Amino acid sequence: MRRPLCLIGLVYVAAVIIGMTVTVRDAPVYRHLDGQRVAVAGYVDWKEQRISGGREVLVITLKDAVILEEDQIVNLQQILSDSRTNSPEHTTDHIWKNIGKLPGREDAQGIEGVLCYMSADREEVPRMGSFVIMRGTFYAFSHASNPGEFDSAQYYRILNMQGRVMQAECAAEGGGYSAFREELYQIREYVSMLLSACFDARDASVMKAMLLGEKGTLDEEIKNLYQRNGIIHILAISGLHLSILGMGLYKMLGKAGLPKVVSIIVSMAAMYCYGTMTGMGTSMIRACVMFALHLCAQLIGRTYDLFTALMTAALIVLLRQPLYLLHSGFLFSFGAVCGIGILVPAVERNLLTGSRAEKILLSGAAISAATLPVYLRFYYEFPPYSVLLNLFVIPCMTLVLVCGLCAAGLAVCYLPLGMLASLPCHLMLCIYEKSCEWCSKLPGSKWVTGCPEIWQVVLYLGILAGVVVWEHKMPKMLFWQGVLCALCVFTIRLPQGLEITMVDVGQGDCIYLAEDGGMKLLIDGGSTGKKDVENYQILPFLKYRGAAKLDAVFVTHPDSDHENGIRAWLEHYEENGIAIGMLILPDVDERSKNTEYRKLETLAAQKGVPVHYIHAGEALRGKKLTLTCIHPEQGWYSEDVNAYSIVLHLTYGGFSALFTGDLEGEGEQLVLDRIESGKLAGEAGGRLTVLKVAHHGSRNSTSAQFLAAVRPCIALISAGEDNSYGHPHEETLTRLCDCRAKVFITYETGAVTLRTDGRKVTAETFVRYDLTPDAKTKILIGTG
Repeated sequence: MRRPLCLIGLVYVAAVIIGMTVTVRDAPVYRHLDGQRVAVAGYVDWKEQRISGGREVLVITLKDAVILEEDQIVNLQQILSDSRTNSPEHTTDHIWKNIGKLPGREDAQGIEGVLCYMSADREEVPRMGSFVIMRGTFYAFSHASNPGEFDSAQYYRILNMQGRVMQAECAAEGGGYSAFREELYQIREYVSMLLSACFDARDASVMKAMLLGEKGTLDEEIKNLYQRNGIIHILAISGLHLSILGMGLYKMLGKAGLPKVVSIIVSMAAMYCYGTMTGMGTSMIRACVMFALHLCAQLIGRTYDLFTALMTAALIVLLRQPLYLLHSGFLFSFGAVCGIGILVPAVERNLLTGSRAEKILLSGAAISAATLPVYLRFYYEFPPYSVLLNLFVIPCMTLVLVCGLCAAGLAVCYLPLGMLASLPCHLMLCIYEKSCEWCSKLPGSKWVTGCPEIWQVVLYLGILAGVVVWEHKMPKMLFWQGVLCALCVFTIRLPQGLEITMVDVGQGDCIYLAEDGGMKLLIDGGSTGKKDVENYQILPFLKYRGAAKLDAVFVTHPDSDHENGIRAWLEHYEENGIAIGMLILPDVDERSKNTEYRKLETLAAQKGVPVHYIHAGEALRGKKLTLTCIHPEQGWYSEDVNAYSIVLHLTYGGFSALFTGDLEGEGEQLVLDRIESGKLAGEAGGRLTVLKVAHHGSRNSTSAQFLAAVRPCIALISAGEDNSYGHPHEETLTRLCDCRAKVFITYETGAVTLRTDGRKVTAETFVRYDLTPDAKTKILIGTG
């Protein structure tokens, strides 16, 4: 049997996928410890610098950690103090065994790992591999509460981490530690210092990421620029480094006359040390295993098989942590090699002209095609120009890495020489940056597809596999038609009628409306409970839904919890990849417009986004959707911005909804008068299907009289957990209960998505995972 290890690996991967589908629960969240001062004991597994609060902070990763009770700390400190005598009986294994003997050990909470952000006034740094006690404030990693939002709890679960300890201080350290790993850490810190001396801060952060794997201090602007243009992979320690450094060292040793076996052993040992020093991520593990097998094959005179080596590396990673099958870095790394080994040869055999330029271009495109499903599943968009950009960037990486190493090496002898050697590297990084900026400005620089369904990924890979297997039996044009057919799979959208999603933005409002093949709209987008809400909640959600352009964005009124996300979006409009057809503001008297209102007008004008002012009676119409403004009247004046909130009435067949912003007081009374006068039409059976409850459920809005007039079937409330206002107020919830409305509150349910065909509506909640094991729940509510 050819490649038996590959078959075994595929069976194992299939079993893991089935097992995860059937049994894996979401990562536990230690919410009960949030904000508490704790003492945590564990082994120092890694140390690195990260940016926190605008400054560099040393972050220590503890593994096999235990949250200690107060009565355990003194006893364990004594054990650690005894261990520093370095007696044979006081090894780290001895310390760990003694933890089980501590009084109350059964009450201690064992966790897999924790990140300790050290305080600025720390006196000493614990050594690698030592057993320590850390004191600080614990913060658990949280789950996402919206589609598309980064799920930190799930991500760190793969890395065996459950939380952070902020302002950590080392209370005690045992005597045993790993001298080998500590020495490598000291070398990394020394090289990092040399790079900081040779380069300016911006370039130094990039070179540290490329050479040392220090991504925690990477310049945020550069990181976003590289990521938007699809070249972020050059910052990862991977096979590119092994091919340059490892093979370079191996060839140098061979030319120096050393025996092949010595050259191989030295090269493998050097790459293992380099991988350990830089963190030994999944890409590095793959590269090290494949590099070692390649050299060993040469030594014993056997043929090197790419796929056997690849599967060996994959099994080494997955046997230790099967959840890496859900990790983007793992999938990108192994997917790219599969593309090189499977898709690139097929593409090269089906070139139309056979020219060198065509071969280089289409080979690069083949690698991108192999990793495209991963890119779309994790980022929901793809930069098409990255194919061309990588053709230039990757070959130049040899120069960048070699110049970086030379700069650090020369700086050891004489700093000005190191700074001189850094100039070519600086020039290449500037070219990288300018190329990315230029590509970002080109039309079609982003292909926003949304998150593909699993069936789309399977169908895409199935079509590609088919054209590769049978490419020798088909004409070249049919091969390329098959590839294009596979790409078109990601453009398929199944009909879903009308979608309304209330995004969980904490203490704020954000509502998304989308009609099949019709308009895409956003009503508000702001929060006072979550920072950078546009980057972490709003824009990821829109990209997840595949909303490359919104026909209109409404700002119901200029309060920060309704507009600050949209304002920040406009400030970085060119970078976000989502266009706004027009910005719609309430058509009120000039005296009613506050500073935030004026800023929105100015920003929209600067970014070329048309501004429309809406008043009662105006409407937007889609295929079946009608969105009518019923408040405020044109030129209406009020000193209270809540009172002139835009109120929108939506009809879609027999379905109806009312979006009320922060409507209260005089404004609510005017809307009530309009409803009671019969000017609000479209309700089925005399009831409103959906009411967006005004002002986050404040007691001063949504009166009993108002509810008696609209009688909603479903009430949506957007409010932040434990907000200082106490929203939603108990009085409002009681009134909603009295009118028999089904109430959804975002801090309980996460994002709430309603879908309707105009006759019935399905409600789907993105439930907080730490509240229930079920990710979603659906209910069926008739509109009658």
